[in-house]
This record gives sequence, C-alpha cells and structure tokens, in this order.
Amino acid sequence: MDPDRIFPSFTIHTPRDIVFGRGKSALLPSLLPASVKRVLVVSGRHAAGAEAKTIADALTASGREVRIFAETMAEPSPGAVDTASAAVRAWGADAVVAIGGGSVIDTAKAAAALARLDGSCIEYFKGSRELNVTDRPFFAALPTTSGTGAEMTNNSVLTDPATMIKKSIRHPGMTADLAVVDPDLTMNCPRGVTVASGLDALVQAVEAFVSPKGTDYTRALSKAAACKLYGALKSLTLEPWKPAADPFMPDAGFRVDMAEGSMLAGMAFAHAGLGAVHGLAHPVGSLLHVPHGVSCAILMLPVFQFNMNVCGRLYGELAHAFLPKEDRPDAALFIAAMRELSLGLGVPDHLRDYALSEEHLPFIVANCRSNSMKNNPEPMSDEQVETLLRSLI
Repeated sequence: MDPDRIFPSFTIHTPRDIVFGRGKSALLPSLLPASVKRVLVVSGRHAAGAEAKTIADALTASGREVRIFAETMAEPSPGAVDTASAAVRAWGADAVVAIGGGSVIDTAKAAAALARLDGSCIEYFKGSRELNVTDRPFFAALPTTSGTGAEMTNNSVLTDPATMIKKSIRHPGMTADLAVVDPDLTMNCPRGVTVASGLDALVQAVEAFVSPKGTDYTRALSKAAACKLYGALKSLTLEPWKPAADPFMPDAGFRVDMAEGSMLAGMAFAHAGLGAVHGLAHPVGSLLHVPHGVSCAILMLPVFQFNMNVCGRLYGELAHAFLPKEDRPDAALFIAAMRELSLGLGVPDHLRDYALSEEHLPFIVANCRSNSMKNNPEPMSDEQVETLLRSLI
C-alpha cells in the first residue's frame, strides 16, 4: 500500500427525509409524524404569506392545531430568533414548519433548536454558551425561493445589529427532519429575487465543487447543481425583461431546474463548505446592506479569477459541462461564460451603488475570516482582500 495515499473520510448530515417535486407541499400533513399535534408555521410577512396560509389550512384540516408566526426579518438577528423561539415555547409546539426563503428557514431552524435550551441566542452566537441540540420540536423546511439551500444545512446565518457581524450558529442537531422542495412554491418569486438567489446558489455550487474539502460525493452534487442553475439562469438572458412583468411566470421547467439545482448545491456545500465569495459577502452585506445574493453575484467574478491558478482544472470541467460543444473548454472559458451570464442578468461589476469606500475596508477585512474564507482554494491575505475590494469601488 502506498503510504502517501490519502483516503477520504467524511460524515454526511442531511435531512432525514427529502421530498422533491411539483405539488409535493400538499403532502405535508401526511409527512409529519402522527405524534405531531401542535404546529407553529413560520413564514415571511409578505412574500410567502399565501403559501403559508394554504399549508396551514391543510394542516388544520388534518386535525392539528396550527398557528402562524410571521414576524421574521430579511436579515435575522439573534433577537429575532429569541422572539420566534419564545413563540415555539408559548404555543407548546411539537413541530416547527418553515415556509419561506433562507432568512425564514434560518430563523425557524434556530428557533426550533433553542426552544428547549437555556440562554438567549446571542450567547450561542458569541460563543459564551456551547450549542448542543439534543431535544427540539420536529422541524420541517419548505423553501419558496431557489437559492440559499438552507433546508439542507445544519446552520443558521444571523446578523448582530449591534456590531454588524454576520455569522452562523451550527450543530448537526439543527438539520431538518424533513425538507419538502416544491418548485410550485417558487412560481410567484419576482425576477429580481430569482436572479439574486439563483446566482447565490450557482456560486455555492461552484465553491463546493472547487473546495479543498470536496469529495466525489459533493462534487457529483455540485456539478449537477451548477449545470442546472447555469442553464436556467442563462435562459433568462435570452429574452427581454421589463420591470412591469415582475413577478414573472417562466415555464415550469425553469422553476424545477432552479429548485433542484439549489437543493443539490445545498447538499454539496453543507459538507464541502464554501469559499471567499461567501466569506466576503457576509461582512459586505451586513455593513452595506447589500442583499446576500447580490453580494455573491458581484463578488463571484473577481474571486473566481483570483482562484484561477489552483482551480484551473476544475473550472475547465465546469466549462465542459456548461458548454459541451466547445472544442477546448478550459478555465478561461469558464470565467468568460460566468462573465457573460453576469452581464446578461444585469449584475453590476462594482459596489459603488452601495457606497463601498476605503473606510469600509478595515471592517470587511477584520470580519471576513470565517470558515468560508479559510476554505478558499487559494489563501487570500488581508492585502489581497483589500486589493479585490478596491477593484469594486
């Protein structure tokens, strides 16, 4: 045996049950354990209200007691999680069902995890208490956007408004018991949200594919995800769009590919991790109030270009998957394809619209050293981070 050979070793955490397909959200009452009697449905205030009401009515018709908690926020804070967790306890819920985008799912996921623990969320966020989730209500996640993959992960991304620090709390016990990914729940998602969340998912797929922690398992998932997401998003660049058409209704195939791609990307990065795009997007987003998907979309090209020297072969594989008819797909072709996609979707190549300036650089540099940044294939120094950010001013 070659002593230098490195054998893979990994542990896989996924939702216990994953149900995918159009109309599958209607099956939720039968998918919940029979022991579940009281359900707290967590949703957004506006975007997913209709979907949440429909599903809540179906749960009520199945004989359960149901309440809707719609006090979630776009960038959830530890305080918002405490409010939701208090609602779980006050209702005596034995199941929490999240229906919404990543922020809703992250809020509900953390609220369910903390519902039977002592202390406030900020203590776990700051690390003064160790998170150990061994007992919580049944947790189910139903995404209404195709982007974050939050239904597949064991973490919740939160922002402390006092410090503007954005990071995750995580534990294997936070993984959903049930994920129902129904493309029909995304049908009314506005074009702008579809593009931003879709590019977030595409970046997740690419970063998981080139991750140093990637395995055959994660790369198979992330490559399939990247192909579905790239193809679907590319189709949006081929037809004109007018703001008056928002929300828009593309064909069902588009929504299915987006939903499945996002789900597969979530499964991949939950184990392979992400990279510098997400490492930088968190402090950029929290400080400048840039929507997360938009941050990722703007940061992806300079970061992918930075990683070219070490990711060339893997980028070439993606180019071949994206553009199989090209005679010599390589890393440069991958970068060109991503640039063309970005331009076609109207993504700016700068952060000037969000007033990025020199005075913001120290905060971003100081707060970008997350696990995502540590996982970037090419280490990025503080000076290199500053250089990259200056290119976006």
